[in-house]
Amino acid sequence: MAPIKISHVVSFSSQDPKYPVENLLNPDSPRGPWLSSPQDKSGQLKVELQLERAVPIGYIDVGNCGSAFLQIDVGRSSWSLDRPFVTLLPATMLMSLADLKQGKNRSGVRMFKDDDFLAPASGESWDRLRLTCSQPFTRQQSFGLAFLRVCSSLDFLDDTVGVPSAPESSRLSQGSDAQESSPSPWLANPSIRRTFFPDPQTAQTRGAELRESCGQDKETESTIPQAFIQLELTAQPAGDGKSRAERISPMPGPKQWGPGYCPVPHLCRLLQC
Repeated sequence: MAPIKISHVVSFSSQDPKYPVENLLNPDSPRGPWLSSPQDKSGQLKVELQLERAVPIGYIDVGNCGSAFLQIDVGRSSWSLDRPFVTLLPATMLMSLADLKQGKNRSGVRMFKDDDFLAPASGESWDRLRLTCSQPFTRQQSFGLAFLRVCSSLDFLDDTVGVPSAPESSRLSQGSDAQESSPSPWLANPSIRRTFFPDPQTAQTRGAELRESCGQDKETESTIPQAFIQLELTAQPAGDGKSRAERISPMPGPKQWGPGYCPVPHLCRLLQC
């Protein structure tokens, strides 16, 4: 269970200057207890504390320092000043008269849980605590509390921290994989894929038919780029009754290129750019 921090003291009825009420703000502080003033003979000691946030209270640990009874009431900081608090823990004995006479149990520790709290206040969210300590058995000794620890029934870590995001390196690798797996728009074009990335078996078959129809020798055949042959097959429509092989005018191979020859216009003509 998550501990609830006590932010500040709202009010108090009495304190010993050597053992002020601020000692309750930190339960692990070695400053000492909160005790009533030596001049206070009322036998009752009150303090109102502001919690860090409004939460359901699940556990309260109390270190006694001479108090006979303790009552805990709860409220909200948004309430008006005249609105009464709700009792969370009814008056509970921390030290009996016999203990007082025998000098026992003056510094005992009590741990209260949800089953000890009253139903109207249990399970609701509160951000104010009002503690009432009393010692009706004697007026000669100062009394109070050694420490106070409040825990919520909620776990703040689970509430505030969500599902951890993937590490930055993982996100980067996922992004790069996504970019690699999704082809560029021009690669997705069927005409481009058939032209520049033909199926190997289909390209070989069409190339063989083309070479057979054109009657090229081996040396000439090796100089005709396969991509240009494929461009002719793809770009030239067959609509005049002639076969595609008869309509092919192969582009000069690299060995036949002369000075100033540029294959780009020929490519643009074939693609009808």
